[in-house]
Amino acid sequence: MKSARQLCIAILIVTAIAALSIGYMLISDNSGHSLQLSFDDLKGSPFADYSLPGWIILIAIGVFSAVAAVVSFRHDKIYPYLIIAVGAIMLLFVVGEIYIIQQFQLLQLMFGLIAIALLLLGNLIRKNLKMVPDHLDHSSSSAKHPQKKSHYHKHRKRGH
Repeated sequence: MKSARQLCIAILIVTAIAALSIGYMLISDNSGHSLQLSFDDLKGSPFADYSLPGWIILIAIGVFSAVAAVVSFRHDKIYPYLIIAVGAIMLLFVVGEIYIIQQFQLLQLMFGLIAIALLLLGNLIRKNLKMVPDHLDHSSSSAKHPQKKSHYHKHRKRGH
């Protein structure tokens, strides 16, 4: 599962960089022209400009992907669930975007496939971690699982 975790970390880092830069561009230029977006795409949507979608992309996808990458790198026990959560948020965002603007673009397909990959890989890692017994899990520290003490006690006499 090490390679699946490493692949997820790589995907999360690339996703975080892309989402942080796209979110920043949408916030700094709420007209969307810097990303070759049109105000016509927002007609019929709840958004007056691209600043709120920019904040959503920046925080919900960019920052959350970066946090999930760090937690995955540290091999914390919750990392598969964070990977799944990032994939779910990305997929919901892409589906919502397609529904709102009534268009399907190549970038949406790419982010949708990344979201599905994160969902599948996160679930695979989660299932495989449940199958690893605690004594074989090298990520747990000895402080969490202290060594068992011997049943022999000094005050008991042997051989009587």
